Amino acid sequence: MTNVPLRTIFQEILKPLPANLAVATSGGISSAALLASVIEANKTPTVLSFTFEGHYSTDFILAERLAKFFNAKFTPVFLPTDEAEILTTIRHLTKRHNLKKKARIECAFPFVYLVEVLKSLKISTLVTGLCDDGHFGLSKKAMIHYREPQEKFDAFRCDYFSDPDAAGRKGITNICKDANVNIVNPFYDSRVFNLFIGRSWDELNKPRQKEAIRREYPELDQFNIPKHSNLQLGDSGIAQRLGAAAMAAVPGTQSAIAAYNRIRTQL
Repeated sequence: MTNVPLRTIFQEILKPLPANLAVATSGGISSAALLASVIEANKTPTVLSFTFEGHYSTDFILAERLAKFFNAKFTPVFLPTDEAEILTTIRHLTKRHNLKKKARIECAFPFVYLVEVLKSLKISTLVTGLCDDGHFGLSKKAMIHYREPQEKFDAFRCDYFSDPDAAGRKGITNICKDANVNIVNPFYDSRVFNLFIGRSWDELNKPRQKEAIRREYPELDQFNIPKHSNLQLGDSGIAQRLGAAAMAAVPGTQSAIAAYNRIRTQL
């Protein structure tokens, strides 16, 4: 456990990076804080956010507002709505990157298109908020089984960050590697882990969810940033669209999980 402020840790992580980089920005407090810190580190970021063609998700709209507030370039990443193209990408993720779990496939999906945008922009460094939720115990499993006592909450976080594939990090990293993009995940850094470990769930999440981040970035309060939501859920439409495409390709399946499994074993 350390008492070094989160903003200071982020500066230590971000300052050695190239000035011309991109920040994958959702509507969450974690990626918003990273964007603020990138600006603070005197970088010139391009803010990227994804959404399906013809649809503007809550996260996408908020990411655009954040970019405007920080006077940063905003570049949208439009995901395809065509089921045939979606299916081709699902097959690519299961074959090339060996992704098996539903959440892993759905979370990695937008990064296939995001790295193509990075290549077109000639940007080779991407900063993301991946793994942030592991510090705060916001999953249903963590909330029910590991929120308390302190020893169990600490053990949950130790297990989480000892997993090289936490939050689907391995598959997303490989997608970036294929595109010669260096992905930087500050929340996976041991310095951030040492800052939060030993602190209780309530200390980190009250009075507001992820309060430990929010209190260090009061300039973000004006955006009324909503509570955590997995990137593939909410109104992003990723889980629904990918699941529908997979089930349409495998008639007779009763769930997206079954369809993904059939697609993977058919390769």
